[in-house]
Amino acid sequence: MANEEQLKLLKAGVEGWNKWRKENPNEEIYLSGANLSGIDLRKVNLSEADLHDSNLFNADLQDADLRGAWLSGANLRAHLLRADL
Repeated sequence: MANEEQLKLLKAGVEGWNKWRKENPNEEIYLSGANLSGIDLRKVNLSEADLHDSNLFNADLQDADLRGAWLSGANLRAHLLRADL
């Protein structure tokens, strides 16, 4: 189950999300089951995030950092140009 506060922060914009991640490097990210379809997530830091069973259909993940992310069952029919998996 996605952490609602984290989900709200992510949906508010990548710049704020990445700033928060930089300020909270040890915070575990729980976005499992989240609906992120169609969202602009270019250059987002989702490294080590729990994204299992999330919906990333048509999300823009260009240049995104997804290293170590748990993506089991996630819908990854997304824009992944230069994404770091």
